[in-house]
Amino acid sequence: MNRYIVIVALSIVAASVTVLGAAGRDVAAASEKVLYAFTGGTDGGGPQSSLVFDSSGTLYGTTHFGGVSTCGGMVGGGCGVVFSLTPGSGGWAERALYAFGDGSDGGFPNAGVILDGAGNLYGTASTGGSTACSIGCGVVYELQRGPSGWSERVLHTFVQTDGQFPNARLLAGTGGTLYSTTWYGGSHGAGTVFALSPRSGGWTESVLYSFTGTQDGSSPAGPLVQDAAGDVYGTTYPYNGYNDGVAFALSPRAHGAWKDRAIDTFGSGAGGEDPYAGLIADEAGNLYGTTIEGGANGDGVVFELVRKSSRRFVEKVLHTFAGADGSAPYAGLVADSAGNLYGTTVFGGSHGYGVVYMLARKPHGAWNERALYSFTGGNDGGYPSGEVTLGAHRSLYGATSNGGTSGSGVVYEVTP
Repeated sequence: MNRYIVIVALSIVAASVTVLGAAGRDVAAASEKVLYAFTGGTDGGGPQSSLVFDSSGTLYGTTHFGGVSTCGGMVGGGCGVVFSLTPGSGGWAERALYAFGDGSDGGFPNAGVILDGAGNLYGTASTGGSTACSIGCGVVYELQRGPSGWSERVLHTFVQTDGQFPNARLLAGTGGTLYSTTWYGGSHGAGTVFALSPRSGGWTESVLYSFTGTQDGSSPAGPLVQDAAGDVYGTTYPYNGYNDGVAFALSPRAHGAWKDRAIDTFGSGAGGEDPYAGLIADEAGNLYGTTIEGGANGDGVVFELVRKSSRRFVEKVLHTFAGADGSAPYAGLVADSAGNLYGTTVFGGSHGYGVVYMLARKPHGAWNERALYSFTGGNDGGYPSGEVTLGAHRSLYGATSNGGTSGSGVVYEVTP
């Protein structure tokens, strides 16, 4: 089953290193509050990404469709927006900061945005840009805040040979360099890892690695993470690929070259298969992630890649989903200061519309999973595919691609 196709269809039809800490504790069932329900119109619709807070408490994110253009008459219309949600005494106020046109400016963003110190936003749009691809190869963009509003600047336009369909959030690395991945394109058509480096008057893109679609994997979909040595880690999803997914490391070499190596190869069975999300790291350099399928029940797993040396990792399954507690975790993980892990699943739960879950770290290496909230697919939302964001008082913030009063998704807060 190609669950990537499933989640994209749901959206359309519905019209920095995280550091883990020490031992944590369980929580009881959580409550959910809808902060905003999208209409699928000019405000956007079908959000699939994670959210980010600025220093004033405003949330920023993207929607996969909606906005001002019709994009060929697709259901719901519009090519997606970048939005903000600002808290106030009367609730949260949504504002569409920029609506994509699917031309040179890009279209249909799947990934969320990141912030710089001046409050400007950076992200990727999966289509638009160069006509070297039938629907455009995608772009990397910046939204600059000005006195009269927000304006978009395209930092890079992909042309297929250097990548196509950027699907993941950007990583702000050392020296202001931005890193991410593309689903297709590159030398072998199986996706790339790329870097954008700031230069006087512009940005320079370089392809760090082109996947071959064989033992090294294909179609990286999730964001990257970088360690103190400068190595970059991520996963590949086996779309038309050779295996059931790979966790990889890219290490910088002399003269700008990078060396790829597989640190874990997934396969059918208890270890999980089809990692769609990226990885996070703890202080010891261990890596954590999810797979959308595999495990004892076929519903996906949460795994740890335990670092044994600078080059060797061993996979350990922390939790196997079983449907009622969640199924198909497309999103990656986030961690609180106590080392507990949080995430979402697209399906499963009490109603089949996905869950927000927590893995509490126990003594002696044990973990306990709990579904904090099960979506109903109604006004509370359904099918969350993005990571949660940790806020004050241990609240979790995220978005669903479906549900809400108009069926176009919601932004929610879950409070343990």
